[in-house]
Amino acid sequence: MVTALLGLLLLPATDVEPPSPAPKGTPPQVITAKIEGERLTATRMVTSYRTEFRTEKAIVGAREVTRTVRVVVPVTTMVQLAWNLKRATAQQADGKKIEMAELKKMLAKPAAVLVSGDGKPVDKGYLALFKKETIVIVAPATAPGDVPVPRPGPGFVLPKDA
Repeated sequence: MVTALLGLLLLPATDVEPPSPAPKGTPPQVITAKIEGERLTATRMVTSYRTEFRTEKAIVGAREVTRTVRVVVPVTTMVQLAWNLKRATAQQADGKKIEMAELKKMLAKPAAVLVSGDGKPVDKGYLALFKKETIVIVAPATAPGDVPVPRPGPGFVLPKDA
């Protein structure tokens, strides 16, 4: 038994890839996008919640009464997103730079891309999760003409059954 354990200790180490670093910072957005003119465009489905008041009949005691109740209703809308590419950079997930002329050819038709979530370079920990040839675009977060994603308003309440 001791000989077997000693034999295991003497075996050469196998090539084990070190684990990827833990991602830091803002995660990138994974979107299906294409280039139209000088802009990267995509359509995303966004769900927000709004409060509605409805009347319903209820039995209280032995009587039927009509009452108004407040309900929270999900509302799904399609939102057009756009990033100005004039000050943007593009690369593959392995770090290989992509020139704008080449990027325009690659994204003449919709394709899956990563877009920086905060206008800063995407952390290597996130890039390690994707194929090496994945397109990564870093565009200024507040570029002129960008369309923000709508968010639920203040005081929104999730439905109790959610």
